[in-house]
Amino acid sequence: MSSECHDEVCITCSDQLLTLTVTDVDEASGVASGTINGQPAEVSIDLLGGVRLGDELLCHGGVALQRSDPLEAVR
Repeated sequence: MSSECHDEVCITCSDQLLTLTVTDVDEASGVASGTINGQPAEVSIDLLGGVRLGDELLCHGGVALQRSDPLEAVR
C-alpha cells in the first residue's frame, strides 16, 4: 500500500464499491457530501446527473459511479 493508504484495504487499488447516502449536493463543484458507513465523505458526481438528497450512490475511489437500487441492496 502507498503512504496515502490508511486502512488495510486501499480504496484506490481495490475493487470495492462503497455506498454514500447523500446529505448535500453542490452541483457547481460537482460534489456530493454524505456518509459512508456512518463516516462523513465527499464524492465527485461528474458522471451522474440529477443527484438529490437521500440518494444512495455506489462509489469507488471518491467517484460516484451509479445509483444504488434499494432492492438490490436487500438481496
